[in-house]
Amino acid sequence: MRRFAFFDVDDTLISIKSMFDFLPFWCEEVGRPELARRFANGFAQARAIGKPREALNRLYYRFFRGASPSDLEAVGAKWFMHRFRHGPSPYLDGTVARLKTHRSEGVRPVLVSGSMLPLLRPIADDLDVEHCLCTRLLLDDHGLLTGEIGDPQTIGNGKAVALLAFLKTQRARPIDCFAYGDDPSDIAMLEAVGTPVAVGSAAGLLAVAQQRGWACLST
Repeated sequence: MRRFAFFDVDDTLISIKSMFDFLPFWCEEVGRPELARRFANGFAQARAIGKPREALNRLYYRFFRGASPSDLEAVGAKWFMHRFRHGPSPYLDGTVARLKTHRSEGVRPVLVSGSMLPLLRPIADDLDVEHCLCTRLLLDDHGLLTGEIGDPQTIGNGKAVALLAFLKTQRARPIDCFAYGDDPSDIAMLEAVGTPVAVGSAAGLLAVAQQRGWACLST
């Protein structure tokens, strides 16, 4: 019997928002500081007019249009070393400990995030995690990023869609699996498994967890 434990990443396994922490680092590394300012302004405007999370997610990745995957991987690895090795670690100890316990018991951990693989792969490697369900970056005929992303988006309900599709390929049952999330947007993913765990202190999520008798894990 295959069992998996699915972990949201930002504010569940780490205390930072990986995508937003990375973008100014990327802009500095590629010598385009004006891109960070354009992103901050554009993102603020989109939020102010009430754009949904899915639209905001797509907007983020459009700022990487024309980048090469190899450059993203290289800068992502450098960002990881800078952020996770030099100075206080952003890992959340309680959730990381739970991940390691699952792995020791034969339950395979999986990262699930709207972030992208160049940022998640160093984290996954560091935590000895094989699988990442994350945003798929689309490439043009020259192998460069188009700025668009594939479906399903691994945020909100898309996390549950990706999780269930993954379990089907693994011939595993959702009822045998675990999921950890910190935000009300993770509820669909938590509902999809047999053992959901609400992480942190988000009132909207904790209220649902209490109503449904879900386990809770403080950070």
